[in-house]
Amino acid sequence: MESVDQLDADISDLHDRIALLKAQRANLFSVLLSQPHLATRLGSDAAAKRIIDQQLRRNLENTYRACAGVTAYRVKDPDPYAAHNGDILGISVEVPLNGGFVDTYHVLLAVRQHEDTGRLRIHRHTIPACISLQQLANKWLPQSTNDGNGIKASEQDLVKFGRALRRELVSWHMRLQIIQDLRREAKLPDGDEDNEDNGAALVSGGKVLNAFVSDDSSDAEEDDGESPIRILDIEADAAVRSVTITWSDGRTAGLVVTKDGRVDKATCRARGGARDGTSSAKAIGPLSGLLRRLSS
Repeated sequence: MESVDQLDADISDLHDRIALLKAQRANLFSVLLSQPHLATRLGSDAAAKRIIDQQLRRNLENTYRACAGVTAYRVKDPDPYAAHNGDILGISVEVPLNGGFVDTYHVLLAVRQHEDTGRLRIHRHTIPACISLQQLANKWLPQSTNDGNGIKASEQDLVKFGRALRRELVSWHMRLQIIQDLRREAKLPDGDEDNEDNGAALVSGGKVLNAFVSDDSSDAEEDDGESPIRILDIEADAAVRSVTITWSDGRTAGLVVTKDGRVDKATCRARGGARDGTSSAKAIGPLSGLLRRLSS
């Protein structure tokens, strides 16, 4: 008779399979509705025409979002005392991920007060704090400076600013996704569970996780020589530029990750704290294949 754990695993596999089949059905449904002559073949059926029109609008929107990525729009600051009549230039940034899009990010730009040069500055934004937005603005939207001989205006390039910001956001989301994939590969929780009993937290895989483990916790178990060695945690900072891996036998690995998701530097240590040069060398490479390299 199968154990409870085995039954739970089988049920989980069935749920995954059902989700995969539903996704495949939705994909085939979209492909079918996108056929160029389908509306003609179906004739004057009003319900079918409405569904086809919805799919065509969705196709157009997806094509626009995938190809454009960065779009500009105008908004009005409701403050009656806002400079330049409250005219605001907005930039929206779309980030594609796993065949879809994450939340749209926005940067609102305003003309500097008491200036008629039309130079833009950041007014409001929804960019995560781990993205170096101000550095991008300093590079591509520099402000006027006074060098003692008068005001010197540097050239602003809004297009390059938008492109650079989108690259930063896309690479950040890709690194977050890789960390989540590594956690799943290591059979760790996704990290979105509520931690009601502990107040201290750090970012792990893009989620908030408990940062402290008591000595008598099961998560702090020591290797008894019989239990299989497993990964206890994979932690990353908010920018996913620094990653730490902890094993149940006391080994640790500290990794420095580049913007494009590669492990650039690695320091792996054995249980006693001695540096493991072999594992450190294996860790160098794409972050996505990290666990396979370390286990080889």
